[in-house]
Amino acid sequence: MDTRPPATPAPSPLAGQPLTAILTFVLIVTVLYLGRGIIVPLVLAVLLAFALGPVVNALRRVRVPHIVAILVAVLAAIVLIGAIAYTAVSQFIALAGDLPRYQATISEKLRTAQETFGGGQVIDRLVSTIERVGAQIESNTEGFTVDEGDPIPVVIADDGGGALEIAQSVLFSIVGPLASLLIVTIFLIFLLLEREELRDRFLKLVSRGDLRSSTEAMNEASERVGRYLLAQASVNMAYGVLFAAGLFLIGVPNAILWGLLATIFRYIPFVGTLIIASVPILLAIAVDPGWSMLLWVIGLYLALEAISNNFIEPRLYGNSTGLTPLAVLVAAMFWATLWGPIGLIVSMPLTVCIVVMARYVPGLSFIETMLGSAPVLLPQERFYQRLIAGNAEEATEVADREIEDGDVARFYDEIAVPALRLAEADIAGDLADPSHRHRVVETLAEVIENIEGTADPANGGEETRVLVFGGKTELDQAIALMVAERVRAAGFPVRVMAPVTLRKEGIAQLDLSGTDVACLCYLGAKPEIYARYAARRLKRIRPHIHVIAGYFHPDLRASGREGTSEDIDVVTHTIALAESSITAALGAEGETAPGPTPSSDETRLAARALSAQAAADPAIAHALRRLAQSAGATVAMVTVVPLGEEFAEDHKSSHAEHLAREVLARKGTLIIEDLQHSPYAHLRSVVESGVRAYAGVPVALDDRQMGAVLAVFDQEPRLYEDAQVNRIEQSAQLLASDLQSLLVRREAEEKEAID
Repeated sequence: MDTRPPATPAPSPLAGQPLTAILTFVLIVTVLYLGRGIIVPLVLAVLLAFALGPVVNALRRVRVPHIVAILVAVLAAIVLIGAIAYTAVSQFIALAGDLPRYQATISEKLRTAQETFGGGQVIDRLVSTIERVGAQIESNTEGFTVDEGDPIPVVIADDGGGALEIAQSVLFSIVGPLASLLIVTIFLIFLLLEREELRDRFLKLVSRGDLRSSTEAMNEASERVGRYLLAQASVNMAYGVLFAAGLFLIGVPNAILWGLLATIFRYIPFVGTLIIASVPILLAIAVDPGWSMLLWVIGLYLALEAISNNFIEPRLYGNSTGLTPLAVLVAAMFWATLWGPIGLIVSMPLTVCIVVMARYVPGLSFIETMLGSAPVLLPQERFYQRLIAGNAEEATEVADREIEDGDVARFYDEIAVPALRLAEADIAGDLADPSHRHRVVETLAEVIENIEGTADPANGGEETRVLVFGGKTELDQAIALMVAERVRAAGFPVRVMAPVTLRKEGIAQLDLSGTDVACLCYLGAKPEIYARYAARRLKRIRPHIHVIAGYFHPDLRASGREGTSEDIDVVTHTIALAESSITAALGAEGETAPGPTPSSDETRLAARALSAQAAADPAIAHALRRLAQSAGATVAMVTVVPLGEEFAEDHKSSHAEHLAREVLARKGTLIIEDLQHSPYAHLRSVVESGVRAYAGVPVALDDRQMGAVLAVFDQEPRLYEDAQVNRIEQSAQLLASDLQSLLVRREAEEKEAID
C-alpha cells in the first residue's frame, strides 16, 4: 500500500515573483539606509582595498613582508589624504581672509553694469543690497574698536552650561570624522590581510557548486572596478592639476584649492565639475576689475571638459564601467539619497559590481538589461523589430549603419537573412499572426529599394537572362529580392518570380526561351525535395538552363549538406555566393559556366588528404623541421582547408584548420601571442591542443576549391620577431611549388583512376 502523501502541484515559477521582488528591494534599501554607519565605512574600505591591492602586490614582489607591505600602503594613503585635507583647509582660511578685499570690485562692477544697461531695477536692488551688507559689516567692525583711554564694557552672562555645549559640539565635530577614518582604516587593514581568505569564503557562499561562474564574476567585477578606479583617479588628478595650473596662470586666487576640489568633485557624475567651477568663475568677477579673467576661466573650464569627456575618458574608460549614461545618473541619485555625499563618490563602483553580479545570476538578469551598456538586441533583432513595425525609414537607418564599407551582400547575409529567420521562427512557434510576414516582406522591399536605389526591386526588364524564384513562402521571395538586386548591381537583367510560379501549374506556364540561369531560394530547414522537383521541371522545359539552389537555413550551412543532383548545378548558402555563382554562370569577366560543384564534405576530405600527403613528403617534412628549429617553435605544419567555407564546431575541425581559415580570410599573415587569451580561446580544439603561440602565412595554391597555410606553433606564449616572420613567409613561397606539385599529382591520379 502506498502511504506517500498525494503530490501537490508545483507552484508556477512566476507566482508571487513581483511582490517578492518588491519586498526584497524594500528590505535591501532599508538595511542600506539604517546600517549606513557600518556599511559606508566598509564600502569605502573595500574600494580602497581595490585601489591599494596593486601597491601591496608590487611591494610583495620586491620581497617586502606581507604585513609590512600592507602597513606601508595604508600609511601612504593616510598621509596623502591628510596632506590633501591640510592643503584644502589652509587654502580655505586664506580665502576667507581675502574676501573683504573683493567688496569694492563687486560694487564697482555692479555700478558699471547699471550704467550700461540703463539702471534697471534688478541691478539697483543688487547694488543697494551690497551697500547695506557692507555698511553692516563696517558698523559691526566699528563696534569692536575702542579708544585707548575708554573703558571696555564687560558683560558676564551665565547661560547654564553654554561653554560645555560649545566644547561638546567642537569635540564631536572632530571626533566624528576621526572615528570614521579609524573604522575605515581598520576595515582596510583586515581586508588586505585576509584578502585571499575572504575571497575563498565569498566564493563558497555564493557559488553553490559552480565555482567557474562565481570566479568569473568576481574576476570581472574586480578587474572592471579596479580598472575604472585607476583610470578615474588618473583622469581626475590630471584634470585637477591642469585646472589649478590654468587658474594660477590666469591669476585667480587660491588656485591650488580649486584644483584639489575639482579632483574630488569629478567623482560626482555629470555635475561635479560644474559645481566646483562656478566658484572660480564668481571669484574672477570679484577679483578682476575687467572681464578678461572671467572669460579666461570659462574658456579653461570648457576646454578641459571637452578634451576629457570627448577624447581622454572614452579611450581610458572604454567599456570598463558597462553602464549607460542614464544608469550612471540614476545610480548617483539613488546612492546619494541613501548615503549623502559619500554615496555620490561610491555610486559608480557599487553599481558596476551589481551589474556584473546580475550578469551571472539568472534571477537578476533584468538589472543588466536595465543598466548595462551592452546592446540588448542583436543587429538582426533590431532590424527585424523595425520590419515588424513596418517602419521602413528606421530599418533603412539600421541598414545604413551596418553597411559602412559598402558591402551590401554582407549586410544581407549577416543581418537581413537572420531577420527573416526570426520571422519564420515566430510563425512556426505560433507567436505571431502569419499575415505579419506580408508586412515584413513589404517593409524589407522598401529597405532594399532605398539601399540599392532601384525604382522597382521586384521586376527587371522584359527580356531577362536570370530568373530568381522564391521557393515556398513570401520570406523565400524576400531572399529572392536580395539576390536579384545583387545580380542587377553586377549589370545583368533579372526578374523575381513569386513562389506560386514553382508549382506544377505555374512552371508549365513559364517562358524560359531567353533564360540562362534560374536561382531557387529557400529559407526552410528541408528544401532539398522542393528544390529537386522545381529544378527537374525547369530542366524539362529548357534542358540547358543553369539551376542554382540557395539554401539559407543555418543548419544546412553548418552541416555541409549540399543537395546537388543532376538537375541542380550549384548549391549556395549566402547571398554573396549566390551572386557570384549567377554571374559566373552568365560568363562574367570571361568565366565559363561552372558545372556541378563537389560537396563540402568531399572538398574537406580532399583538403585533409592533401595535408597528410604534405606531412608525409620527405622534402616538405625536412623543410618544416628546419623552419620550426630556426623559429624556435615547437612544430611547423602545412594545413589545407576548403575555400569559402565558414567554420562550424559541428565539423570537429582541428585548431590548425580553424586558424588556417582565419589566415585565408585575412589574406595575410596572422600572429597570435597567446591563443588562450585570444578570440579563439572558447574553441575546444584550441584549448585541448595545448598550443599557445601561433604564426600563419597563406601559401599560394592554384586551386579554386582549397587553400593552404604554412604555420608554426609553440606551446608557450610568445611574440614572433620580424625576422622570424619573414623567414616563415619566405618558406611559404618556397613551399608553394612543392605543394602545387602534390596537388597536380593527386589530380592526375584521380583522373587515371576514373578512366
